[in-house]
Amino acid sequence: MNHALKNSIAYRFIRGANRVNKTLNKKLNPYNIAIEQRATLEIIKFEPNVNQVRIAKLLGKDKTTISRSLNSLEKKGLIKKSETIEDKRHNKVELTKSGESILEDTIDEVTSFRESLNKKLTAHEVEMFFKIVDKLEL
Repeated sequence: MNHALKNSIAYRFIRGANRVNKTLNKKLNPYNIAIEQRATLEIIKFEPNVNQVRIAKLLGKDKTTISRSLNSLEKKGLIKKSETIEDKRHNKVELTKSGESILEDTIDEVTSFRESLNKKLTAHEVEMFFKIVDKLEL
């Protein structure tokens, strides 16, 4: 492997993130939902008055990508979008009962996975990891 690539923070970060995504997506596959879609459902549940602009910001994605994701979740019957009176460009997004069920059905898998990742690091390493990731945000 190219020495510069091997020692690249971006390369190692992306490779690690891809492994995490691949592993968790395998666990979520029986529920017909991807990790990013589940994260979106979790944001909708716990962020008050959330809209697609806010979801995009929280996930670090562009609005077009989030719009496609929300359309897919809506087709699956997991969310409901509605225009706000104040600004028609910012749809209000809510979970449906099916969306709530998916979150509930997958909580054990996701919690177990998150805990298994955390167990690989000490509390200090987790704290440092978060500081480093936050510092790398562009």
